[in-house]
Amino acid sequence: MDLIFTIYSVLFLATALVSFIVAFLAWQRRLVKGARELAVLMVAAGIGAFWLIFETAAPTVSEKIFWSKLEFIGGIPTPVLYLIFVLRFTGKDKYISPKYLLLFFIVPIITFALTITNEHHNLIWTGFSAISDQSNLMEYYHGIGFWIGYIAYTYLMLFLSALYLFSFSIRQNKPFSSQGWIILIAGLCPWIASVIYLTGNNPVAGLDISPISIILSGALAAYAILHIRFLDLVPIARKTLVETLTDGILALDGQNRIQDVNGAALKFLGIPSKYVIGFPALAAGARATLLMDAAINNETEAIDQIEIRSNSKIETFRIIKHAIKNQPGSRLIVIQDITEQVASHREIRVGEERYRQMFSMFRLMSDNIDDFLWAKDMDNKYTFVNKTMCDRLLIAKNVDEPTGKTFEFFARREIEAHPDNPDWYTLGLDHTLKDRIRFSEKTSKQYDAFGNVKGKFLFLDVHKAPIWDEQGNQIGIVGTARDVTVTKQLENEKTIALELLRKSESNLLKLNAEKDKFFSIIAHDLRGPFSGFLGLTEIMAEDLPNLTMEEIKDIAVSMKKSAAILFRLLENLLHWARMQQGLILLKKEHLALHLIVEEGAAPLLEAAKNKEIGMFCNIPNEIVIFADSNMLQTVIRNLVSNAVKFTPHGGKINITAIVAADKSVKIAIKDSGIGMSPSMVDHLFRLDVKTNRDGTEGEPSTGLGLLLCKEFVEKHDGKLNVESVEGNGSTFYFTIPCNKNHAEGIVTLCSRIESHETNPVI
Repeated sequence: MDLIFTIYSVLFLATALVSFIVAFLAWQRRLVKGARELAVLMVAAGIGAFWLIFETAAPTVSEKIFWSKLEFIGGIPTPVLYLIFVLRFTGKDKYISPKYLLLFFIVPIITFALTITNEHHNLIWTGFSAISDQSNLMEYYHGIGFWIGYIAYTYLMLFLSALYLFSFSIRQNKPFSSQGWIILIAGLCPWIASVIYLTGNNPVAGLDISPISIILSGALAAYAILHIRFLDLVPIARKTLVETLTDGILALDGQNRIQDVNGAALKFLGIPSKYVIGFPALAAGARATLLMDAAINNETEAIDQIEIRSNSKIETFRIIKHAIKNQPGSRLIVIQDITEQVASHREIRVGEERYRQMFSMFRLMSDNIDDFLWAKDMDNKYTFVNKTMCDRLLIAKNVDEPTGKTFEFFARREIEAHPDNPDWYTLGLDHTLKDRIRFSEKTSKQYDAFGNVKGKFLFLDVHKAPIWDEQGNQIGIVGTARDVTVTKQLENEKTIALELLRKSESNLLKLNAEKDKFFSIIAHDLRGPFSGFLGLTEIMAEDLPNLTMEEIKDIAVSMKKSAAILFRLLENLLHWARMQQGLILLKKEHLALHLIVEEGAAPLLEAAKNKEIGMFCNIPNEIVIFADSNMLQTVIRNLVSNAVKFTPHGGKINITAIVAADKSVKIAIKDSGIGMSPSMVDHLFRLDVKTNRDGTEGEPSTGLGLLLCKEFVEKHDGKLNVESVEGNGSTFYFTIPCNKNHAEGIVTLCSRIESHETNPVI
């Protein structure tokens, strides 16, 4: 299509631009009440004007009709949008609910549908004139649908808007009334222009000047926004600012400009003129600058009390601040004169201060004495306790907690808090009974009180006396108590000291007995081997030339046996002595258990062979322990020696080891020997009880080896145990805990250990 743009096209272009600019300015203030509605209204007007640019430039009738239909998209809803904006601005928000909005738009929707389908019914346009060669404009002949659905409904919307704006403007103070009049005039411009168009008084035939009049309406709106703070200052209902209130009422917007103020606030703030609406608060000329600063300070929500000095007079105010709904940044400030109220409170505080000082002095004196001090009312409830009473007897949280409570309350609380300790709190269980006696006798009385407090014994010397008021009526009871526990316990402490001395003497006797036993072992068990050894050497010294080789050989064998017995005995005695003196140090390392067992048992193979005892070792090669090699070999050697010693000819000994669930290693040495009685088992590891006996073939025994084994095992955090049935052999077993950090050592060491047979016969 070839469009012919004329001066009228330019006019509608200017109309669209003005509409969009005003919409932009309003949208920038969209958080302010009414700004969004104005922006939507101007956008709709701009859209209608935009399509008229093309209608005035279209060269054919059909094209002009097409662009006119598009113009109705913005033109038809504009009156309704104008009414919505006015309702929002004037505070008639209840009419902008979804229900009312649906009613408002029913007619425009029907009218637009008729416009789109006009070719089928001609209710909007009944005909069209020829296109003017001079102006390229065309006149539209309107049908009944246009007059009712568009014109009549538009005038109804404009009439309602004008009515609300007129009512609003005559009731508001400046600058709100000025805003209302400007909005009313801006709304009347398109109304007047449409009348001129419909009455045929257009300066140019076919030119609808209603959209063009929006230039004037938009200019008025832009002026209101930029020069009289339209959409910056919004109206507040005057009924919330009642002049009859004694409190000062001040309304400020987000820029601290005064939106409204009542007479009381003007008086409190010292503002000389009541015509300060719209002015910045700090420029209102307030003489009470301190009060004004506190009122407009956004950092504090409320100020409970502020004093203002003027003409040698002090006035006190309270400031309360409330945010105004739907008006971001705006707030309602209430200023209350509380001068008389504060003066009254001050007099009360002076009297209270005198009483407080007197009570404080009494409190300081009572809290700085070690004696217990308290007072009770006639209901047996505390009215006063000192700190000593609170901390040591009642176990109260502070000196104020006992007030209004009984002694039983605190005693019961302590008892219930420690149900597993019946001796935690036993003092004063007859306390209430004795107080009742004081109330009935009305005389002073002294008595003793004793029992446990917090599990510690306490003995008190108690004095109680009645309290009388000025009329001679008993109003309570006062009591004092002194802690005499130390004095009362001297005799008990002496008895305890004597008992400790007796026990120390008993322990000393026990130690001496163990020492005697130790020396007895040395004297008795060394005498036999040494006597035999000396006798053999004496024979060799005196009769050696007369002895045969066979006799010399027998003497040498006997001397070897005596020397071996002496060596083992002396070795155990040396280990025992060094252990008691703490001279043996624990040197742990990763060890292959089966090798340690074989090395420890090897010296006893000859003795086992002589008694034809079968010795079996069932220890997996992969078991690695973390232990002291010498100590563990000593334990194995002594336990295997005892097994050989007390196992009869032809018996057997089994040595086993398993890894327990807790990753410790359990080592057991089981024999088929003569076993032990339960009594011997119970005293087996005691030095002060004789449990040693000769072996099955007269082998000597001291019992010291087992004590040494027990010490060495316990040094490895293990435990040595025994199970035995008399006549059926014995099993000695002990555990060696694995070190938690030895896993890597186990892997490394196992890779170096040669493979050994399981269940080897030693």
